[in-house]
Amino acid sequence: MAKKPVTKIDPRKELSPYLNHEFNQQKNSRKGQAKISASLSSLQAERRRSLRRRLGLIMTVSILAVVGLGYYISPLANISTVKVVGADDLPIKEVVKVSKIKASDKVFDYLFQQKDLSQKLSKKYPEIQSAQAHLGHVNQLILQVNERPTMGYLKDGDNYRKILNNGQIGSKSLTWSKVDQVKPIFVGYNKSGSLKEDLKLFNSLPKNFRNQVKLLSGNTRRNSQIIFVMKDGNVVVGNVVTIKDKVKYYDQIKVKAGKNSLIDLEVGAFSRPLTSSEKKAYGIS
Repeated sequence: MAKKPVTKIDPRKELSPYLNHEFNQQKNSRKGQAKISASLSSLQAERRRSLRRRLGLIMTVSILAVVGLGYYISPLANISTVKVVGADDLPIKEVVKVSKIKASDKVFDYLFQQKDLSQKLSKKYPEIQSAQAHLGHVNQLILQVNERPTMGYLKDGDNYRKILNNGQIGSKSLTWSKVDQVKPIFVGYNKSGSLKEDLKLFNSLPKNFRNQVKLLSGNTRRNSQIIFVMKDGNVVVGNVVTIKDKVKYYDQIKVKAGKNSLIDLEVGAFSRPLTSSEKKAYGIS
């Protein structure tokens, strides 16, 4: 009986696919574990950085709060000086007194009382539209006063008072040297009603004409009459109803009328030289 041929099998060769597969799985598993470990380490590092930032912020805020509180309760926070800016024609000491700012007060208290400060000052002085407090040096308070625009001046005896943009009259009498002579002077206005009406009318006139007006006279013969004394020495008389439409002809008329003329625009338009008494009455030399 013949012997069957014997087939030799190499176990390592037969098992190598399985061994390689298991090795690859273990290798991939180790890679995955390494990635997870790296991600966890990165997350932990980010958390530590975030915690340090939060702690740093908390410490910074706490230190600033302690320093701020220490400054507030210390004498350094008490007002040492008050500097008033913007109230050129108002008595500085009186303004500070009306504001009720005292040396024992804290600087920061007034930084949060702007509205109350404005109300106190504007109630006493019509000239003041608003006021704000600012920190100057360590314990200096700067009081910034914003005055209302001046539309003209009301002659008050030998002095003058500001006519403000809201129609109110300034609280202080000014000498002629303090008057802005570009603005018109209102003379002979004893009633506030007529002053406001004429001021409103004046502001509605063309700017070119307004700039030539030196004075408005309230000494009129009729309530419907308005009188302008011009900077060139002429006097313009008009009607409050029609003057707005007629003043555009002034530049043409004055060329023909000459200097120191009365230009009547009430009914029609004509001119004549001013008399000596009229010149004296209107302050024209």
